[in-house]
Amino acid sequence: MRELNGLLLLDKPSGCTSNGVLQQVRKLFGAKKAGHTGSLDPSATGMLPICFGEGTKLCGYLLDAEKTYEVDGLFGIATDTEDADGEIIAECDVPEISHAKMEQTVAGFVGDSMQRPPIYSAIKHNGVRSHKLARGGAVPELKLRPINVREITLLDFSEDRFSLRLRVSKGTYIRSIVRDIGDSFGCGAHVTRLRRTSVSPFEQQKMFTLEDIQAHVDADQLLMAVDEVISDWPKLDLDAETAMRFRNGSKPAIDTTAELAVDLSAPANKLLRIYDPTKKFLGLGKVFEGRLETVRIIGGQLQ
Repeated sequence: MRELNGLLLLDKPSGCTSNGVLQQVRKLFGAKKAGHTGSLDPSATGMLPICFGEGTKLCGYLLDAEKTYEVDGLFGIATDTEDADGEIIAECDVPEISHAKMEQTVAGFVGDSMQRPPIYSAIKHNGVRSHKLARGGAVPELKLRPINVREITLLDFSEDRFSLRLRVSKGTYIRSIVRDIGDSFGCGAHVTRLRRTSVSPFEQQKMFTLEDIQAHVDADQLLMAVDEVISDWPKLDLDAETAMRFRNGSKPAIDTTAELAVDLSAPANKLLRIYDPTKKFLGLGKVFEGRLETVRIIGGQLQ
C-alpha cells in the first residue's frame, strides 16, 4: 500500500454497500488511506466521491453538500425498506391520478420540511444503527429530521409508475419522499431505481466505474486534486512569508480589502482555501479581526 492523495468521482454500481466498494477502490489504487463522502443504498448507483490520503480530511465537507438524484417509484406497494430490496408490508389499489394532480403533489415537497427517515437507514438510535435494530426485529422510533428539497421535477408518470429528479439538502432520504408521495394518495409507494447524478460542486464532472479503473493503464490519471472538494469556496493566495506563517499557525495579519474580494461577514465565506505563491494548496483558514487563522493544514498535491 502507498501514500496517495487525491479525489475520485466513482460511479457506484448496484448491489454493493458504499463501504464495500470503497475497499475495492482502495485496493485497486493500492492506497493506504481512503474514505467516502456519504453512503448510497446498496441498490443505488451513481456518484460516490472517494478521497485518498490528505483528501480524507475534507470528506466531512462533502457530507454537507447538496445532492441530485433521479428516482423511479411504483405506487400500490409499500415495503419495509421503502425500496425494491425490502419485504412487502402493504398492497393497495392505485386510485386514478391525473397528471396535473401528480405534478401538484410533487411540487408540494419543495422547500423546508420535517422528514421521517426510513427505519432501514444508518441513523443511530440509542447508539445503534437503525437498520441493525430493524433487522433484529425491533422498530426504532426515529425522530423527524429537517430537510430541504431545493428542486423537484416530475420526469415521467403513467398510472402506477413515476420518475423524479430532485436536488436536496444533506440528510434527505429519497426513499422516504417516494413513500410520502404514495401515502399522500393513500396507496403507498416504493423506490424501484435510485441514482445519484451529482454531489455539489461536481455537477458536470465525469464519473468512473470500477471497470474504468481496472482498464486504465495509469488509474492515477483519473484522480482530481483534493482541493477540488471545496472548489466553490473563496480562495486566498499568500506570499511566501505569509504562507510560512500560516503553516506555523502564527496568525499573520491580512489586508482583506487588497487580497480577498469576498464578504467575510457572510456565513458561507467563513472558511477559505489557502494557497502559497506556487499555487500549492496549503489548507483551510479563516480571517478574524484582520488576522488569518489556521483551521487545518492539508497537503493537496497529487502523489
